[in-house]
Amino acid sequence: MCLSLKAAAHNHLRELVVLRRVRDRIDRECAAPLDIETLAGTAGLPVAQFVRRFRDAYGLSPQEYRQAAEARIENWSTR
Repeated sequence: MCLSLKAAAHNHLRELVVLRRVRDRIDRECAAPLDIETLAGTAGLPVAQFVRRFRDAYGLSPQEYRQAAEARIENWSTR
């Protein structure tokens, strides 16, 4: 594998780890208001880039993901 491809793959995996941490934070704090600037800062990305990368990784924007997390919790608690 070419060195630049290896570096790109490493950077991509590192970014996915950071996005996973943000996603876990959204899951833990889904009842709290979503501060997109803080989440983007946690990921070390500008807001627009963070939202794009999050959507690329999870298929939902951070706001949509939080709403889905709230719905999962609500459905689970009504069982």
